[in-house]
Amino acid sequence: MSYFNGEHRILLLNPPHPGGKGFTREGRCTQESGVWGTQWPPLSLATTAALLKKDGHGVRVLDCPATGMDSNTLVMAARVFQPDFVFLNTATPTLSHDLKMAELMKRVVPQTTIGVMGTHVSAMPGEALFHTSVDMVIHREPEETIQEVCRNSHRGWENIAGVSFREAGTGKIRQNSPRAFISPENIPSPAWGCLDLTPYRLPLKGTPFLMVAPVRGCPYACSFCTAPLYYGKKLRRRPVETVVNEMAESLHQWGVRDFFVWADTFTADKAYAEAFSKQIIACGLDIAWTCNSRVDTVDRKMLALMKKAGLWMMSFGLESGNDSVLERCGKRITVKQSRAAVAMAHDLGIKTSGHFILGLPGETQNSMKDTLALALDLPLDIAQFYAAAPFPGTRLFEEATRAGWLSREAPFSQAFSTMALPGLSARRVDLFRRYAYRSFYGRPKALLNLLAMVKPGAAKTILKSFLQFLNWTSPGSA
Repeated sequence: MSYFNGEHRILLLNPPHPGGKGFTREGRCTQESGVWGTQWPPLSLATTAALLKKDGHGVRVLDCPATGMDSNTLVMAARVFQPDFVFLNTATPTLSHDLKMAELMKRVVPQTTIGVMGTHVSAMPGEALFHTSVDMVIHREPEETIQEVCRNSHRGWENIAGVSFREAGTGKIRQNSPRAFISPENIPSPAWGCLDLTPYRLPLKGTPFLMVAPVRGCPYACSFCTAPLYYGKKLRRRPVETVVNEMAESLHQWGVRDFFVWADTFTADKAYAEAFSKQIIACGLDIAWTCNSRVDTVDRKMLALMKKAGLWMMSFGLESGNDSVLERCGKRITVKQSRAAVAMAHDLGIKTSGHFILGLPGETQNSMKDTLALALDLPLDIAQFYAAAPFPGTRLFEEATRAGWLSREAPFSQAFSTMALPGLSARRVDLFRRYAYRSFYGRPKALLNLLAMVKPGAAKTILKSFLQFLNWTSPGSA
């Protein structure tokens, strides 16, 4: 085993996408970058790096999709670095390829210890450990678990909470007890200095951005979401002073003034969201930020304060335009609440993004039409239409498996339907999803809204991506 400054060499890796595309693997979010999406900075890898660097390890973070690093270049980097540990972020849509990258790392550096993380492997560790190149699975949020693993100079994992591995000799898979979630005061600030930050640009605006995570955990019980699997169900609120200081440091050190406030539902605690906004104002930070929200957690006073603090766009998980579908998936909101919240944000001058899921249990052709009608009627600036994905670890996966709805084997992805619901085929959902995109963005009003957000320097790139997007949604591409 090699050493670096008296400690270990550790490679934290967001592996290449099998098609060479941009791809984000971050907790519940596993998606390709595109005209509306973007390549997110790898927050979990950066926070893990912060703890490892504090322990004196030599740490390298490689975000292959962001930098365009292919497997051949990755091999050369691994040969030079000769890591003692490699920890790969994985995702359900790319799992097979991710595990092949683990095998590749083991061939290149045979003595290295390989660990994988992500929601899929947390739910199904045996699927990863079936591959002999994978030595361990990191369950749920990875930071403190990886830190403890790397503090051991030998393979003594029996007493490390939050890992699964094969027992020596028998090869039997052992799953240790779950690790307690990190206390909010101990959640580290990301070590962004370990990354080339050049590739991370906001869609449309084209400006550099970083992520900041004030809150972890989601108390809601949506059947389709893996968020509780990664960060748990209980809200953990980092001290607002710590979070705002982190943003100020990013502004001063990296020149970044745009932030994505990453939380499964940032506005779940109104008092905290207000305190966060007041702290930004009190510090006089000249920043701009976006966040996710639920329609039943906002009010006019809070939104006005958030806008004063730099909020320029809010993303709402609207999911469906049909109350029956919303009720069945456990979303616990109504179409009426969706209309009120989006209108309120729009009236205050906050850009709005609506996220919809087609093909949830109880969906019909008519309920999909309800969803599209809602999207077209609301004053949304951006709309995203996803296919319902039965990700392992969710109630939707359990329901789909039990009911026999799965129309194909993994990988599951929000980019295409994988469930054949009673009276609604997967193909019909995919065709309607493309129709929904054409209907929403084919309107002059929607195009003008987008153009108003495009910065001059980003116009050429956005236009190219948008033309590719229109080709994808054309009838001939179905």
